[in-house]
Parts: sequence; C-alpha cells; structure tokens
Amino acid sequence: MTLAHSLSLYSTLNLLLCVSFISLSVFRKLSQSITGSVELKLHYATLVGIFVALLSYPLLPLKNSFQPPVKIWSADSIKSFPTNFSVDKSDGFLSLSNRVAQASLDAHKISVLWIVLGAIILCVGLWRLLCDLVSLHQIRKHALLQKRIGNVFIYCSGHIAVPFSYSVFFSAHVILPSNLLPKKEDYRMALTHELQHHRQGDTFWVYPLWALQVLCAPNPFMHAWKRMISEIQEFACDEVLVDQKNISSKAYARCLVEVAQTAIDQKRMPVCATGLTFLVDGNLLTRRIEKMLTTKKQSNRSILFALGTILTIMLGFTAYASKGLVQDRRVTLEQAQEMAKAIDTNSFPITLNERVVGQLNRFLGTPEGREYMKNALSRMENYRETIESKLHTFHMPNELMAVPIVESAYQNLPDRNQHGYGAGLWMFIQSTARKYGMKVEAKVDERLNTEMETDAAVRYLSSNHARFQDWQLALLAYNAGENTVQRGIDSTGSKDAWKLIQAGFEGDKDYLAKVTAAVLIMKNPDSLL
Repeated sequence: MTLAHSLSLYSTLNLLLCVSFISLSVFRKLSQSITGSVELKLHYATLVGIFVALLSYPLLPLKNSFQPPVKIWSADSIKSFPTNFSVDKSDGFLSLSNRVAQASLDAHKISVLWIVLGAIILCVGLWRLLCDLVSLHQIRKHALLQKRIGNVFIYCSGHIAVPFSYSVFFSAHVILPSNLLPKKEDYRMALTHELQHHRQGDTFWVYPLWALQVLCAPNPFMHAWKRMISEIQEFACDEVLVDQKNISSKAYARCLVEVAQTAIDQKRMPVCATGLTFLVDGNLLTRRIEKMLTTKKQSNRSILFALGTILTIMLGFTAYASKGLVQDRRVTLEQAQEMAKAIDTNSFPITLNERVVGQLNRFLGTPEGREYMKNALSRMENYRETIESKLHTFHMPNELMAVPIVESAYQNLPDRNQHGYGAGLWMFIQSTARKYGMKVEAKVDERLNTEMETDAAVRYLSSNHARFQDWQLALLAYNAGENTVQRGIDSTGSKDAWKLIQAGFEGDKDYLAKVTAAVLIMKNPDSLL
C-alpha cells in the first residue's frame, strides 16, 4: 500500500468515526423512545458498517469530488523535475496546499515517520492489552471458581471491589467481589447484570472498540463514541434486569448505589473488560436510576431499521467521497495505458515508455505543470475551429492539436529575440516561416497570423509525414529538422523515432515525449481535475 493510499484510508476511517458519532448523537436526541438494547444494536451495526466500508475501500472508484487537501507530487517544482524521472524510484513530495514550494515534505521521510508512529502506537496499545490480560489472569488465578456452565466461568475474588466480565478465546468470565456472597439478592443481580454483558456481545465488541481507540488516538470523536457506547451498554443491561419480574427496580437501584460507593477503591478497569459500574459518576448513576424508575421505552424495530438504513447510506457516501482525501498526483505506466485507450492509435501512434511517462509526471505531477496544461487547454478552445478545419482539409489526425500545447501553450507569442527563436502558436523560426510563404520583417511578422501560421504548420507536418511515412518521425522533423531525422535514419538504419532519439538525433530534449504526453492529457482532460 502506497503512502497516499494509507493516509487516505486512515483519514477516511477517522471521518467515518466522526460522521457515525455525530449522526448517532442526533438520532439519540430525536429517538428517545427506543430501548437501550435497540440503540445498542444500532451502534454495533454502525461499527460493522465502518469495517465493511474499510474492507471495500480499495474497490471504490476514485472520484475527484473536490480538491484533495493533501497531494503527493512527482517533484517539488517543475524546475527541479529530474531529467531521468522514474515513478518507481521516486517517493515524491507531499504538500498541504496547491503549491508545493509553499509547504512540501519529502514523501520518503513522511513514510518512515508514518511507519514509526504506527509501530509505536501499535506497540503501546498491545503492551497495555497484554498487561491487562496478565492482570486479569492474576485476578482469576487468585479467585475462587464458583460455577461453570459450558464456556461461562463465574469467580469470586477478594481483590476487587466492583464486578466485571470479559471474554478470552470464546470463553466468558465473570468475576464478582467476595463481599457480595453474603448478600444473595445483590449477588444475583450483579451476576445477572454481568451475564447480560456477555449476551449483548459487549465483551466481544470491547476489543474492536479498543483497537479503534488505539488507532485513532488523536480523534476525540472516537473517545466520545466509546464512552457513549459504554453508557448504552449499561442502560441496556439495566433495562433487561428491571424487566425481570423477580428483580425489583428499587432494589437494583439500591445495589447500584452501594456498589458505586465501594468503586472508589477499585483500580482502573482493564481495557478488555466491562463492569457493573464501569462509568460510575454522580451524573451517570443518577440517569441510570431515573431511567429504571420512569416509564418503559418501546423496542421499536422499525425505527432501528430506518436509522440503520440512513446510517448505511451516509457511511457509504462518506467512504466514496473521501477516497481522494490524499491524492497521488504521480502517473504510473498502468495509468498512462488507461489514458491511451481514449486515442485511436490507427490514425496517430502512441508509444508509452519511460520518457513519455516522465513527461506525464512533469505535466500532471507538478503544480506548475498542471497549471500550464490547464491554461493551454483553455486557450486551445479559441483556436480549435481554425486548426481542426485545416487538419480536416489535409486529412490529418486531430491529435496534432497537441503540438501548440508544447510549442507555445497556445499563446500567439512574438519572437523573443531576432536570432531564430520562434514565434506564434506553432513557434516557426524565421527561415522555416519564409520557406512556407510567411513574411518576417521588422514591421510585419506573419507568424502571428493564426490562419497563415496554422496553414504553414499543417503543410509542414504533412510534408514530413509524406516523406517519412510516420507521424512520430514527422513530429521529430518538425522540431529538429528533416535533415537531422534523415541523418538519424541513415546512421542507425532504423525508422523508429525513439531509437533515433536514443542515438542523439533530436532537437529539444524530450520533444516527442512532451507532445505524446500532451496528446494523452488533451484526450483525457479529467486527468487535470
């Protein structure tokens, strides 16, 4: 998994937790008539939905619904773009803004830091869990086994003040303080309460909740949600107990108060355990007693189904929309191959190699490159009708509209100097311009006449194609000159444009690769989103 994927997955997990907590908090306020057991099932179903969303996350399509807040670029700027770029060897640069130069970080260093922090958090969490399991083992070791029913073990211990329960390897354990033994009614209520935690699955869900708390330690919503679930677990147990005819709600409330008074002597509860007074404080204890003594709630399953459906839709949409939170702007060979499918290679050949992929990363993998391409494609629309008409007249492929993208970014520029630099959309040098009938004088420069320069460029490219019978060679000749290409063919004995380039017969560095990359982007404008 790449850095972008792992960061995006982690961000999505935290976002799902935030959405879940806020939504469930709102539902709790709006649906106060449902029972605690029904509400608890809704929370557990939401947790299942989060895990399903995370498992299906790699299968979700990448949809650029918004500008991603974090991006990984091929280079920190177009000026520092490496000559021999390879996406497989580049870790890239991570930025928190659209301009890498403003705040860029070496992605390799971030990856190392990410792995180290993850390992530290995991080790700390596992160490705490291991310590708690050892602590539970010691408590159970010195406890007296009262009863065993299948995989359920009931113990009494003089080392604890508050009852609690936990599950390990499909076995359920309940540990009660020894001082409850003489109080048969209190003993029975405490035991029934703890067994209800097992029936509800609380002792199972404590492990996934613990894992989420460890993984999302900086996320306050996760800690708040864990506290909310723990409260609902207790409310659900309370409701089940007071619904039983042989247990008095007043007696049960008295038992809660008495156990709460002794809870001050109890050390912290292990992370893998649930307890009768797991969250004892004045406010919670008051609310628990009030709920037991007030009117009973309804177990409305239709409300549960409706809320569950709404939450499922919200979680699915959140996971789908958030996949691009961290976007890797670098282009791989596989992605380039997907882009090439939009081009009719029978009319215009597309060769994908390291040079082309490198130029794709130069245009798409740097902020300046993307800005250059966006502006060029926007300006291209001003000249589309003129150029397409000329290309159609000469039966030439529309892909050649990418040439001015590389030459001038579709800016009808005057000559920067008088020494043959080039001018116009197609960047004709003076000698070639005159050869194709354009005036280049002190007061008149017909290279800036869009109609004339386009006609000349199309005729020049058509002439090159007629001579070399290959559009790649025609483009190479447009930049380096026909004679240079012919010498390359004679020297290498090959009409493969890329072999000629490898042998040094080219004009501007990577010119053909730039045009090929521009064609791919022009035919895939969504790549710039």
